[in-house]
Amino acid sequence: MELTVNDYLTQLDKAKTQTDTTDAAQIQQAATLTKGLQFVIDQLDAGYLARYVWQVAMPSGDSLEVALETNLINIPMQEAMRLDPKLLEGADAKPVNLYLVATGTDLNASGLRIDELAAADELNGSTTALTEKMQAWVTKQLAQTNENRAAKAAE
Repeated sequence: MELTVNDYLTQLDKAKTQTDTTDAAQIQQAATLTKGLQFVIDQLDAGYLARYVWQVAMPSGDSLEVALETNLINIPMQEAMRLDPKLLEGADAKPVNLYLVATGTDLNASGLRIDELAAADELNGSTTALTEKMQAWVTKQLAQTNENRAAKAAE
């Protein structure tokens, strides 16, 4: 799927979103992540932008939000209004890519981490490689949050 910035912003209000509640152990399981990945791919195939959100209960402290979402560049969907013509040429169609987004206290100084999971043209075929990439990314964000919380508690 390719969209111009203006088309992307117009379609945001029709984006499909699904939210799940899970814990730190379950979010690292392939089945949990594949469910979200398949939802987003299905929505893209149907012509919709999509966002799948996991509210992750952490062993201590506030929960961590992990999301899989579609965008033109690495900006969370909630901040898509920042996609102005200064960042991207508004008239040129850009591929819609898939991003992993984590938000939460103690994740890092900004409380936000976003990385591209896949370019739009990588979403055809098997989801196994993408799920493995998601597992590694999620594990890293959970570990970082736990390390930062442990360091804070030790102060």
